[in-house]
Order: sequence, then C-alpha cells, then structure tokens
Amino acid sequence: LCFAFLGVKLWLDKRAAVQQEITSPGANMARQVKMKTNINPLLLAIPATCDVCGTTLMFVALIMVPASVYQMMRGLIVPITALFSVVFLKRKQYRHHITGIVLIISGVFFVGYVSVAGSKSDSSDGGSELFGIFLLIVSQCFTGTMFIVEEKLLSDYYLEPFQIVGTEGMWGLVYYIMLLPIMQLVQCGSQTDPKGFGLLCNYGYLENSSFAFYQMGLNHMIIWLFVMTVCSISLFNSFGIATTKYASAAQRSTIDTSRTLTIWILSCLLGLEKFMPWEIPGFVLLVTGTLLYNEIIVFPYLGFNLYTKEALAKAAGSDKRQSNRQE
Repeated sequence: LCFAFLGVKLWLDKRAAVQQEITSPGANMARQVKMKTNINPLLLAIPATCDVCGTTLMFVALIMVPASVYQMMRGLIVPITALFSVVFLKRKQYRHHITGIVLIISGVFFVGYVSVAGSKSDSSDGGSELFGIFLLIVSQCFTGTMFIVEEKLLSDYYLEPFQIVGTEGMWGLVYYIMLLPIMQLVQCGSQTDPKGFGLLCNYGYLENSSFAFYQMGLNHMIIWLFVMTVCSISLFNSFGIATTKYASAAQRSTIDTSRTLTIWILSCLLGLEKFMPWEIPGFVLLVTGTLLYNEIIVFPYLGFNLYTKEALAKAAGSDKRQSNRQE
C-alpha cells in the first residue's frame, strides 16, 4: 500500500517537475549536502526486524496483561528512545526535555494505575501477568532501537517516508511468509483451561490462518476492519517516519505515546470504556509533557527556555557575528 502511495507521489512530483522544470526543495538540499538518495534494501531489514520482534512481543503480552497495563507500559518507549538517542546518536537532552519525559511517564502510569484500580476483574494469573510485563519491556527496547536506526539512516540518506515503510513492510511480509507455516504446526497444551503459552493458541495450534479466513467469511465487518487497519497503520508509520526525518526519534516517541489520549476519548464516546474522572490529571500531565518536550510551549522560567532550538540558533548566530567582528 505504501508503495502505491509512493508511486502516486513520484508521478505527481515528476509531472510538476516537467511543468515547472524544478525539483523539490528537499531534493535540492539533499544534493547540496551530498546526501545519498539510493539505499540498499538490506539496511531497512534492520528496523523491519526490530518492528516485527517488538510488535509480536507486544501482542503476545496483551493476552497476558490487562489493556490498561499494556498501554501504561508502552509509555516506556519515551525514556528508552531518549536514552538510546543519547548513547548511540550523541543527542543532548536538556532540562525541558527531561522534564517533559518525566511528565509523560508520570501521566501514562497515573492513567494506568487509575484504570487498574478501577477494574474489578482480572482474568490473568500473577505469573502470566509478570511475564507479560517483561515481554512489554523487551518489546519497547526493540521499538526504541527501530526508531534510532531509522533516524541514523535518515541522517545519511534522503528517502521518502512511503519508500521506507513500504520496504520495511516488504521485509515483514517475507518474515511472516516463513514463520506462519511453522506456527501452523506448533501444537499447544490443553485448551479447556489455557494458561501461559496456551493463551496464544487457537484450537490446539499456535496459529490457525484458515480459521481466520473462515471467520472473515462469516463476518464481513472483519474484512472492513482489516482493510481500515492496513490503511491506518501504513499512514501512521509513514507519518512517524516523516516526524523522525524532520524532527527526531525521541520526538516521535512522545507523539506516539500521546495517542493514549485519543484512544481514551474515543473509547469513552463509544461506550467501550467507563469514564473515570481521576484519569484526567494523568492526561493533562501527558499532554503537557509532550508539548514541553517538543517545544510547542516554552516556559520562560528556571532556564527552561535557554536550550530550545530557537535559543541555541540565536546563540550560534550571535557567536558567529562576534567572531566576524573580531576578524
């Protein structure tokens, strides 16, 4: 699907270039700084592998833990990505970044705690839930690695977001073409009282693709949901790549976490989740941290405005003018 979007975009760009005899500002800038425009598809297999591992572990963990705990633990992607960006990309995190991260983590965990405390039933046993939390932590490390690898590649190559997502999706398709037949043969234990690994099974096997298609035939709504999910994920990942391209992986992770607010609002409006007023302070912390980290709001107190991109650019320009005067 992303390759289809890419084809349409390239056709429109080519048509505009023929009419106006110009290229895009981004392409011109890429030529000026001598960025590469062709990438070996094998390099994009690295973030694709991280995505497959992270997503698979997250969905496995979702069976073992409540949805609120699942969403709460996904908030760990923010500090993990920020830490990886400092270690591997040598990025600097200033006080407004650190404060934003603390607010985001506090908000996510506060919402998760209220949701867990307000839930009266819990179908998972303690051991399975603990293992599910461990899988969620590992999955966020894979996702953080994917964000960092993509930012590193985008710093060396000028690539279209649709091209990146389409190529990564191609690798994901290749992986599951190899894995799904194997999963069809993996037998599970008793299905009368499934626990742990047995919760992943359908009718005695780890994967049952034929039964999935059978369900689609019985309920056509599943087909529409499948199509909408494919479109949603392709656009979501493409916009995420664009955020990494023009901003950073850490900023992408903060925006990714903020969708918790959208999920909560829609769930309450559709009656899928009970409205809990005590969750509102958590979402306020989440939104405030996201706006602060991305410098959409800047507090002119306690030095929070000293190391923003605008302040650093002004300081660099002032130093350059001063050095020119001295010369």
